[in-house]
Amino acid sequence: MRLKITVLLFLLSIFIIGVPKAHASTIDTTKNIGALDTLKIVYFGSSVPLGIGAKNNFGYTSYYSEILKQRAADDLGKNWHPVNKSIGGDNTMRLMKRWHRDFVTQHAKYVLIALSLGNEGLHEKGKSMYDQFKTNLPKLIAMARDSGYIPVVTNCYTRNDFTDKDYYYTKQMNLWIHTLDVPSVNLLGGIDDGTGKWAAGYWYNDGHPNDAGHLELSYTIVPSLFDALSNGKPQPKWVNGSYLKINKNNTGLINFKPENIVHPFTTTIDVKADGKGQIILLKDTLGNAGSIAINDKGCVVYNSPLRQQISGNTKIVDGKWHKITLTHYYAHSETSLYCDSTFQGHVDERIVLKELSLGGKNDKSIDIKNWLFYRSGMNLDEVKALTKNTLLKSSLELYAPLDDQHVVLKDVLVNLAQSTNTLSRVK
Repeated sequence: MRLKITVLLFLLSIFIIGVPKAHASTIDTTKNIGALDTLKIVYFGSSVPLGIGAKNNFGYTSYYSEILKQRAADDLGKNWHPVNKSIGGDNTMRLMKRWHRDFVTQHAKYVLIALSLGNEGLHEKGKSMYDQFKTNLPKLIAMARDSGYIPVVTNCYTRNDFTDKDYYYTKQMNLWIHTLDVPSVNLLGGIDDGTGKWAAGYWYNDGHPNDAGHLELSYTIVPSLFDALSNGKPQPKWVNGSYLKINKNNTGLINFKPENIVHPFTTTIDVKADGKGQIILLKDTLGNAGSIAINDKGCVVYNSPLRQQISGNTKIVDGKWHKITLTHYYAHSETSLYCDSTFQGHVDERIVLKELSLGGKNDKSIDIKNWLFYRSGMNLDEVKALTKNTLLKSSLELYAPLDDQHVVLKDVLVNLAQSTNTLSRVK
């Protein structure tokens, strides 16, 4: 009888007073899975994210962890503490089987899902494994989100034993990952030799990069990606109907400095021009300057910081919008220029980009919009997708709509990409 009275009094006190509230902290609790460390990232994948091929397994995820550590020391980013729970040979099926054992128990807010079509069995079994990967990756993303975690995914990279068909499926998978509603990383654009194999001098064996290859992969991840996600920055979406006019009357250049070291990269912008003029000024880490401009013939020309040149043959001074794309593969020493999806030429070079600026002292006005900068090279399939106005998002560090008419945005210099990087005016 005394026990029943005690229980009744306890229940009555809860009814009257209520359950005590938890103190505010950086720990997140979601769907009864326990406390989540909001500054913890789990690298969750197979042998390449584990670091195989690099000395002491210090691979691209380790390099990226060092980038995050340095950003925190420089007061540029948060104090992230990543852990690696990757296992060699894993594919989508194996990752799902060990999800609760190896990831959920980490109580981390963020997970980098890093898998490949190679381990899925694409080379051996063909399209059925492509379909399996494409079916299972959304399941892994949903598993993360359903439990309150924030997922990031890497796209698929290459192997030395890949055939043309394997390469085709890899590129198709990556085009799909680019467009998913999830942050993603274009690993292929960091290490591809242009045929679906590792760039020469950047591989350890057929399935793994060496130290230099892992370093290239690390540069494809946006350094401030997780800071942006922690700040609640959403996936970017196209802004239509606005543009910015650049000419000699402008107050100054619009400057963009990519974060950390840049090796592979792609920049693209929509242009409508009345005549010749400079579109983008490029500077490398050695202080050399180059440009993307329109010449006397009304075609696009790339003047390299290393004094090489690509002279295009597609005329764009026609009162219409054209998409200009410059892509650089550092690992296999190639820069290519495209007008819309038409190849304009290439040069063999390796440049380490420091900054880019829009505009110049042009006599004729040039209308520009939708400026994008990626920390990865791009193949022709990706360039064609950009030309069709597909917003590719893997490794995207900058998306500036340049909304000078304020159709949607108040700030003409806003960056919608999931990074904390910004644009500035230079007089």
